[in-house]
Amino acid sequence: MNRREFSAGCLAIAGAALLRETARPESLTALPPWREGELHIHQIDTGRGNACFLIFPDATTMLIDCGTSNDDLSVSAPRRPDSSRRPGEWVARYAMHHAPAANRDRIDYALVTHIHPDHVGDIPPGMSASADGYIPTGISQVDSLMSIDRVIDRGFPDYGPWQPLKAPFATNYLAWLKSRVRRGRAVVSAQVGSAEQIAIRRTNRFPDFSVRVISANGTVWTGAGRESRSAFPPPKEIPANDWPDENLYSVAIHLRYGRFSYYSGGDLEADTRDGRLPWRDVESRAAEVVGQTEVAVANHHAYFDACGPAFTKQLDAQAYIIPAWHVTHPGQAQLQRLLGAWPGNTIRDVFATEMLGANCLFNARWATQLRSRQGHVVVRVAPGGDSYRIFVLDSLHEDAPVVYSSGTYLCRNRAQ
Repeated sequence: MNRREFSAGCLAIAGAALLRETARPESLTALPPWREGELHIHQIDTGRGNACFLIFPDATTMLIDCGTSNDDLSVSAPRRPDSSRRPGEWVARYAMHHAPAANRDRIDYALVTHIHPDHVGDIPPGMSASADGYIPTGISQVDSLMSIDRVIDRGFPDYGPWQPLKAPFATNYLAWLKSRVRRGRAVVSAQVGSAEQIAIRRTNRFPDFSVRVISANGTVWTGAGRESRSAFPPPKEIPANDWPDENLYSVAIHLRYGRFSYYSGGDLEADTRDGRLPWRDVESRAAEVVGQTEVAVANHHAYFDACGPAFTKQLDAQAYIIPAWHVTHPGQAQLQRLLGAWPGNTIRDVFATEMLGANCLFNARWATQLRSRQGHVVVRVAPGGDSYRIFVLDSLHEDAPVVYSSGTYLCRNRAQ
């Protein structure tokens, strides 16, 4: 299938299962299209990993990850909306449905948080590499269908001491990056502390919009200028059994638009192995430098080793999004913490893209308090960034009916 045939056949996808009733300020069957000045953030439910598509106020587009896990259906969700296509194609079709409203047919930036299958793409069984030396899967498949102008990776090409895993999916991903370089297509390393690396084209029209890189490849922004520091001890001082894993290298970003702010941090973790290795809590360092935000994505799918007490204390988001797809997503303590489900507290709004039945049973004490447990979660920020709404779309059907629409959230943060 070539890009022209692909584009002509694109339809919308979306999804969700509402868990508690809320007021619907207006009756909607389809998500309103993007308009100039709006910021749209689409956390896409593929059932197989992470993918988030954004349209900035000036129509610049960005994709954060596109994973394809090969995990068995006994522990993982099926492909959404169905198994007729691979996740990379579903994500490209979703993006191609929404991008034309912004007069776009390509992705300006693809931010790859880290090199794991559910973020970059596992290798489909029985497939062999193309003439370019890699198998299009996950984010590389998106690139084959909806061209990506610039890829931002955590540390390409050398990665310093924090090398990628020696695994087939990582080798395949790196082969895709090298193929892009051979063809003169941009691949760059994340610049920690920079608020210019991910930039809109019309800065004079939207001067109050920015995306800052908070962490990448084991380095975290200090909060001053573009200064950053390694989160880890010197490599020679780290025993082999304590060596940081790929999740700790994740790229985290902080997006601001007027009074609105948004955090996304890949699979950063807070697990210090019961305090023995405090430096492994990269998550808390990132959250501290970000501070209060409006919407935040739960780190590492709200797995047992992430979303620690400092995460919710520092970010204090009005709404959290959990990119869930595995039976272990989310953890019980993590879900309670994200909800703020303590006696006397007002429950926060939490949206999960895909909570499996077994996980809902495990989390029965808290599951009924989520806004949704299945579907694409879309944050639609009003022009100027003073308010926003959140929609949930039905990921079981490509025609994207809206199954939940929130009221209007007023941003609490001061304009920057």
